[in-house]
Parts: sequence; structure tokens; C-alpha cells
Amino acid sequence: LSSVQNGYLFYLSGLLYEASRDLNSAYVDYRRALAVMPDNKQVIESTMYAAKKLGMRQDLRMLEKRYGKAPSGLGKSQGRVIVIDEQGVVEALQGWRIDLPIYDSRGDGAIYSLALPYYPKRGTQRFGDVALNGKKLPSSTLADVNAMAQNDLHERLTTIVIRQAIRVWAKDRIRKEAAKGDDVGNILFNVWNTLTEQPDTRSWQTLPGTVKTASKVVKPGQQSLNVGDQVYQFEVPAQQTTLVWVSRQGTHSTVWHKQLGRL
Repeated sequence: LSSVQNGYLFYLSGLLYEASRDLNSAYVDYRRALAVMPDNKQVIESTMYAAKKLGMRQDLRMLEKRYGKAPSGLGKSQGRVIVIDEQGVVEALQGWRIDLPIYDSRGDGAIYSLALPYYPKRGTQRFGDVALNGKKLPSSTLADVNAMAQNDLHERLTTIVIRQAIRVWAKDRIRKEAAKGDDVGNILFNVWNTLTEQPDTRSWQTLPGTVKTASKVVKPGQQSLNVGDQVYQFEVPAQQTTLVWVSRQGTHSTVWHKQLGRL
């Protein structure tokens, strides 16, 4: 399911609903996120918090049976930090191509190109955990966008191949009508066919490759987040939750935070 649906969108939507005091909608999206990423610690905690606040005792019992006792709320001298860490970018599609000579029953032939997109097998860039106040924050995967992109290509591949076959047939009809046995016409058509047949390598490269989450209950006040060599400081009010968003591509990082209020 994590290769089809995006747990990141469900979880972020749940946080925004909860921050706007729409707890019912927040719980619906948290449950959706939990169905997609059932082992993500932050999704589990947010789902159990929401179920407890809404008084959904049966749901809460089922959640506690699977994940353990629901976490308690924040004390007067506590605040919560939730980190959403976008890492890298989605792998770029590559093009595979083969040129095939095709002949009909009369011996007339032409060169046709078969061009398809594919994702190469290569190792993705790895990023270390961020550190909060000098201590590393263990993270949980919220979305593997690379896996989603590969699954999307896999689902579309049959249609892509069929379209390729139709194009080959259509080009062969055009060649026969245009050339009509003329060798020069055949040569020109082969050149045109070779130049125009390219794989569609448009991809999801504006999206993060992987999204991870981390959270920690802290003492209110000034906090320091270490992302590689970068240090980012922010405030956490008492009994409130602060969302920190991190985007990392290579050695470059962008960080900002937002107060979500008392969740």
C-alpha cells in the first residue's frame, strides 16, 4: 500500500486538521496514514492521541492491543517537537532504446525504434539522523516516493508498450504510402523515424525521494536542531507542539518551523 498511497500527505493533513481544532477530520487522516505506514512511530502516537481525545474507546483498545499503552499528554513543563525530514529527490527516469529492422512479405523493410523509460538500479543517497539539543533523533520512514514512482511506471508500462506498437504500425503505413518503393524515400523515412522516436523520461524529480519523521518531548524554551553542519534554533512553548520541516538535497538543507499550538 505504501507504493500506491502517500502516508506523508495523510499525516501532514492530519496535523493541519488537528491544529485547526478539527479533530474528527484529523483522526480520519491519521488512520489513513496508519494504514499506509503502520510502523511509523509518529503516526502511531498521533492516531492514539486523537482516539483518546475523541473518546473512541473501542478503537483505542484495538490500537493499544497492537502498539502498547497510549502515550500521555504533555505536562506543564513539557513541549513536543515533530520533525518532518524530506531527503533527496526522486530518481530520474532513463531511456532504453533498440533499433529493429522490420520487413514485410515482399521484402521491403525499414528500421523502427523501440524506446522505453526505466528506473536504473542504483543506490540512493543516505542521510544521517538529525540531532536535537546534541542528541540524535531516531527517525521512521513516512513515505518512500522512489518506490511510488517505480510502481507508477510499472502500472503504466503495458499502455506505453501498446502505444509504441501502434506507432510502429502507423509509421509503417506512412512509409509505404510516402515512399512507394523509392529507396531515397525509405532512407529519409528511416532517418526521420530514428530522430523522432525517444522515450518519455518525464519524472517526479521535484519530489523528495524519501520522507522520514521524528519526535521528542522536550523542556520548553530554546531548542537547537543539527542538520549536518547546519544549526537551526527555535522556540518550543510549554504544552504545545512545534513542527520542524527539513528538506535535504546533497549537502544543502532548508529548515523552517511552525507552532501548531496545543494538540
